[in-house]
Amino acid sequence: MKYSGLYVKTQKETPSGEDSRNAELLIKAGFIRKEVAGAYSFLPLGLRVLRKIENIVREEMNKIGAMEILMPALASKEHWSQTNRWDNMGCLYKFETASGTEVALAPTHEETVTPLVQQFARSWKDFPLCTYQIQTKFRNEPRAKSGLLRGREFLMKDAYSFHTSQKDFERYYEIQKEAYTKIYERLGMGGLTHIVAASGGDFSKHSHEFQTECVTGEDTVFFSKKRKLYLNKEIAESKAPEVSYKAKEELPMKEVEGKGVIGVEDLCKFLGVVEEQTTKTLFFITDSGEFIAASVRGNYSINELKLKEVVGCKSLELASEEKVKEMTGAEIGYAGILNLPKEIKVFMDESMDNRLNFEMGANKTNYHTININWGRDLPKPKKFYDIKVAQEGDFDPETNEKYEVFRAIEVGNIFPLSTKFSDAFNFRYIDEGGKEQPIIMGCYGIGISRIMGALAEIFYDDKGLKWPKPVSPFQVYLAAIGRDDKVYKEAETLYEELNKAGIEVLYDDRQDKKIGPGQKFADHELLGIPYRIVMSENTNKEGVVELVNRETGKIEKIKRKDVIEYLKK
Repeated sequence: MKYSGLYVKTQKETPSGEDSRNAELLIKAGFIRKEVAGAYSFLPLGLRVLRKIENIVREEMNKIGAMEILMPALASKEHWSQTNRWDNMGCLYKFETASGTEVALAPTHEETVTPLVQQFARSWKDFPLCTYQIQTKFRNEPRAKSGLLRGREFLMKDAYSFHTSQKDFERYYEIQKEAYTKIYERLGMGGLTHIVAASGGDFSKHSHEFQTECVTGEDTVFFSKKRKLYLNKEIAESKAPEVSYKAKEELPMKEVEGKGVIGVEDLCKFLGVVEEQTTKTLFFITDSGEFIAASVRGNYSINELKLKEVVGCKSLELASEEKVKEMTGAEIGYAGILNLPKEIKVFMDESMDNRLNFEMGANKTNYHTININWGRDLPKPKKFYDIKVAQEGDFDPETNEKYEVFRAIEVGNIFPLSTKFSDAFNFRYIDEGGKEQPIIMGCYGIGISRIMGALAEIFYDDKGLKWPKPVSPFQVYLAAIGRDDKVYKEAETLYEELNKAGIEVLYDDRQDKKIGPGQKFADHELLGIPYRIVMSENTNKEGVVELVNRETGKIEKIKRKDVIEYLKK
């Protein structure tokens, strides 16, 4: 490719209205163009990067025997209703066809792939099998943000496996883990990407995410060094550090009127206490209709995933203001666990233990109770639970070591589906004895365009992008500088030689008087191509080229006759 033939040009100004580094850099460098919020056009150089990521993913999927297909983006209402997700997945784009049939743009393809495989695979001899696609997905995100990291339209690889036993599924799950690890290594992000335990959502207790370290990432990862275990914030078990405030003796409990004072920050200022002395209590209704209370130290939040597991229910919803007042006698913000009716079950987080003179709602509107102490004012529970959202400074309860905490970008996930979808379609296999048996499924996703955004978010400096070699749109940026036609003629010859040698090169052949060396060098640095070769009158006289390493900034002079072999090495 020659720069003179590249109709897309770099921009001098940083694009406005973007909330992420990856979008700013990729738009400025001419890799993508924003069409609407959450949807981007991939321009010539951007598409080259996208296809390289896609091909690495494809090669590793093919190596483990997964079979590539392509399913339609349009999804059947009938199939999504069968799995009870038509009305329960808020991100679905739904519309009617010209004939009045209701369809959706698929955000994922379990509802399509399950009946597809069911049609062709029925005997035990047909399993295990895995099939995958690389296809555009659509999700009606309430707020598309972070450039390519959270879009409404994006390119994704989704794979689905089918098994005759849980044991075989678990075997194959590990094969997918290894394949994903190789993918990230090949993409140049292996050292920064970790396998992280996460929630399994509706399908299982746990799944696994592949999280890449990045200070601007949306996810928080907790690392237990002794256990060599990475955990997503949503499931990380944690032990709170000791309270920082000092209290030598118990003070008399009393009620304090605080009309309109309910937020933790305002409460601390009003009462003259620290956050750790306050208590946060929320009230929930379980799926069986039970009214429960959950309390944590005021500087924490309730983790509903953990609470559901402790309570032993499938779902929770926050109790209404009316229900809280009916059950506790107080408005939300003033309701606590003091003197609650005995029929209300209370679940207390372990962060509430080992405190003196703490505060909570008085169960009396406009009043708070201070200087509460265990045993004297409130019975100490037989058991505390871990029902809080983990935060930096917490300890791993199993090892008592402080977690290492870092921000990360999720670049892939794998999770068990069990029989959720096979049961919905009554998909069974026939065993050796002629009997029908359940099909176990797994799902394995990688956001192709999301990875491109993650790479841009991580590999950059103040001059522009710094693509890892495997995904860079070109390996070499060849710049001819000066006004001597002989330089451009010699550069043209090297350009042809590089192409013949299979070395991808973008030749900046611009001879416009307004385009000097500074502009060409700046464009190379913004584009992030691994190497820049500079040819000029001086290099021609010396019989060399100037080679610049984009990653390190190192400048070398290489003999003109040796440049091809040097680059190959």
